[in-house]
Amino acid sequence: MKLRNIERKKGELNLPLIYLMVVGACGMFLYALYFFNRLPQIPCVFKAVTGHPCPTCGSTRAVLNLLKLNIPVAFQCNPLVFLGGIAFIAWILYGFYMFFSGKKIHVTLSKNESLFLRLGLAILFILNWVYLIAAGI
Repeated sequence: MKLRNIERKKGELNLPLIYLMVVGACGMFLYALYFFNRLPQIPCVFKAVTGHPCPTCGSTRAVLNLLKLNIPVAFQCNPLVFLGGIAFIAWILYGFYMFFSGKKIHVTLSKNESLFLRLGLAILFILNWVYLIAAGI
């Protein structure tokens, strides 16, 4: 893996901060719905048909617990969503780095590193699903 610190081009979009604004606005809206007990409870169709949780079951509870800073419960609801939230925070911090420094970090992966990363993510996905089934979420 090679990391290079390069200058941002003039007018280049800062995607992490754009996503922060969009996700932040949607998150505030959903949290307001939750706070006023207006968030609809949508049943999981996969769980209704198979009797087992889908890979994303518990995601809403995990996000709501993350917003309340209830970290252990958020992790128990859906570990992969919790880790995704941590990765999103890191990406947002990178967006602030880009904004204030005027530079960006360019990552180059070899074929083997790219394959290892994709396999690792697939294994994490499967392990998360096994955990959700075992925990009876």
